[in-house]
Amino acid sequence: MKRVLILLTALTLALAACGSDDGGSDTTAAEAGGGEDGVDIADLAFSPATLTVPVGTTVTWENSDSLPHTSTSEDEVWDSGTLESGGEFSFTFEEAGTFSYFCEIHPSMNGSVVVEG
Repeated sequence: MKRVLILLTALTLALAACGSDDGGSDTTAAEAGGGEDGVDIADLAFSPATLTVPVGTTVTWENSDSLPHTSTSEDEVWDSGTLESGGEFSFTFEEAGTFSYFCEIHPSMNGSVVVEG
């Protein structure tokens, strides 16, 4: 019984350390040292609009909208091409900096990825 309590406590602490995504934040961070993080495309917007991640993080854009979109960096670092509904695109950020991007189909949609070194 004591082992079960220890395991449940460890699991609870691990889950708490992961945090939760309430969808209302403009900035989120991936785990230290890289990992994965994501941007949802819906309602003609990127969410979060600004994503902060460490160097080495792979960011995946997922189109949850019914319309096609792109994730296109302003400085030509990446271009997803057209992402139909349900489509995904991933890019790994190997350098620190701020990377602004937009949707080529809907240019008023924009966002940024802040990569911390």
